[in-house]
Amino acid sequence: MLEDFDQKLVSQLPETIRHHIQQLERMRKDFVANVSHELRTPLTVIIGYLELLIQQAITNPTLPEEIFKQMYQQSMRMQTIIEDLLLLSRIENEEAIPVGDNEINIVSLFESVQQSAHSLAADKKQKLNFEIDKNLSIKGNFDELHSLFSNLIYNAIKYTGEHGTITTRWFKDNDSAVFQVEDTGIGIAVEHIPRLTERFYRVDKSRSRESGGTGLGLAIVKHILIRHHGRLDIQSELGKGSVFSCSFPLD
Repeated sequence: MLEDFDQKLVSQLPETIRHHIQQLERMRKDFVANVSHELRTPLTVIIGYLELLIQQAITNPTLPEEIFKQMYQQSMRMQTIIEDLLLLSRIENEEAIPVGDNEINIVSLFESVQQSAHSLAADKKQKLNFEIDKNLSIKGNFDELHSLFSNLIYNAIKYTGEHGTITTRWFKDNDSAVFQVEDTGIGIAVEHIPRLTERFYRVDKSRSRESGGTGLGLAIVKHILIRHHGRLDIQSELGKGSVFSCSFPLD
């Protein structure tokens, strides 16, 4: 980016434009570095175990099941990262394209989201509450909204401890339909909140990588909301939990 421009030409541009060019360059470098890191870690694990399998195959044809499980988990993590990158790229490229006038089947949407959420929460013995106004509907893209709702609920489950509570609400507020996810999780320090929707931004890098996150979920949420003319509000307090609210215009 910046190194591809004529430096003399760049120096003659207004300061605000030069600043934006520099920002774009930093974003590009951060993007490449983060993607490389995220893809390298799972691949390293897979390659290491494959080398072990090759070395032991002749003398020991039966290997511990745990090795295969870890290979599968890391493969799935890599697949998730790639799928999120592709989804984010598609949504960004289609931001100027209307999402259409399709009426969303809210009951079907939440039934699908709930099914996956319950299976994830069961592993941590968490309590899931769904307070849904089944008569409140909006127009938009079913698959994109499914991704948005799922991302926020999965995040709440991920960052809420065992026996915690996650409450999902769908309700009308004046001229808006609101999707809200409230949890009793670890919470987020106020200084991190403005950057949460940045690609690959992590409050705690080590914890996020241990939990298998891609760092793209909230970036996807942001761009889906842009396409649906919605907005995101985040309220959180360390040690007490978070509330993520998405507002969609009903007009």
